[in-house]
Amino acid sequence: GTSRSAPERPANLKVAHTLEEYKDQLDESSGKIVVVRFFATWCKACKAIQPSFYRMAALYPHITFVEVPVTNHNANLHQGLEVPSLPYGHIYYPDAGLVEEMKISKKYFPGLVKKVRWYDSGLCGLDEFVPEDSDDDAAAEKEN
Repeated sequence: GTSRSAPERPANLKVAHTLEEYKDQLDESSGKIVVVRFFATWCKACKAIQPSFYRMAALYPHITFVEVPVTNHNANLHQGLEVPSLPYGHIYYPDAGLVEEMKISKKYFPGLVKKVRWYDSGLCGLDEFVPEDSDDDAAAEKEN
């Protein structure tokens, strides 16, 4: 296969081939949201979402995206992380660790996009956002 058709790999898209590399990527990205794609080169469903995954990484330069290819040498990595099928996605959130585990084949990929957008907006908004409905809660309690 030629690499010409492959989309550009964004700078924030890393590859982890071993559990050590995987842990290093997560450590290096502490304080950031991390989105992981588990895939196999021979898996058609994985290939189908690759351009979408690359596009998403390009859209969120402040989020770390990690690709973990399955090989004969690292099958234990996927088993250790309890990845049930491919392609599969993980989302890690700062201080919370693994917050989402989901199928990310074409049918489910929009779900991943939605979750990433949601976590991303939550992360950016937490500092400025002061919940204003705290008074309403108190009022609601009085009514009961």
